[in-house]
Amino acid sequence: MKRKNIFLGAIISASFFIAACGGNKSNQDGSTDSTQNKKTAEDVCVNENTISMTVQGYEGVKDSALDIVYPKFEVKASSFTMKSDSLAEFKLMNYKHEELVGKRKPEQIDIEVELHSKKGKLLQPGVYEYHEYQSEYFSMVKIITFQGAVWFNWSMGMPKTGNVTVDFIDNDNVCGSFNLNVDAPKNKNMGVVRLNGTFSIFNK
Repeated sequence: MKRKNIFLGAIISASFFIAACGGNKSNQDGSTDSTQNKKTAEDVCVNENTISMTVQGYEGVKDSALDIVYPKFEVKASSFTMKSDSLAEFKLMNYKHEELVGKRKPEQIDIEVELHSKKGKLLQPGVYEYHEYQSEYFSMVKIITFQGAVWFNWSMGMPKTGNVTVDFIDNDNVCGSFNLNVDAPKNKNMGVVRLNGTFSIFNK
C-alpha cells in the first residue's frame, strides 16, 4: 500500500510540472517563444497619412510672417531612422527627393520629428509630450520651410502645446498621430501653428 501511494504521488507531481510548463512554448534550444502574441506593424499601422498643417503669423529667419495652410498635407516622401533604443528620427515631406534642387521652394515643406526616451526606458508606443525634457518620453518636432524652421513655441499662461502619440514603433516602422497646436496670433514669435492628424511610415 505504501509503495502504491509513493507511485501515485510521483504521477501527481509530474502532472503539476507539465501543467506549469505548458503555458510557455519552448524552442529546440530551450528558449521560450514569447513572440506569438506580439503585434506587428501590419497589425497596427495603416500605410497612409491624414495630416493637416497651418502656419500663420509666425516670423521665420526672415522678417516676414509665414502663411502656410495645408488642410491636407500630402506626404510624397519619408524617412525613418532608429538611432538607438532611446532615440528615433523621422521626416515627412510633401515633395519627392529629386524635386529639391537648389533653394527650397515656398511650397516644399518638411516635418521633422525626434522621439526620445530617458532613464533607461526603451522607445515604445505611448504619448510623447512636446519638449517635456524631464519626462521619460518626449518629442521634438519642427516644420522646415523656405524661411527656416518653425517651432511650436510656448509661454506661461498658454495651454500646453501638445504631443505626438505613437501607436507602433520598431526598427523599420512608426505610426501614430500629431496633436500640436499654438494659438497666439498677436505674437510674431508664436503665431498660429498647428499640426494634427495621423502619420505612418510603414515598410511591409
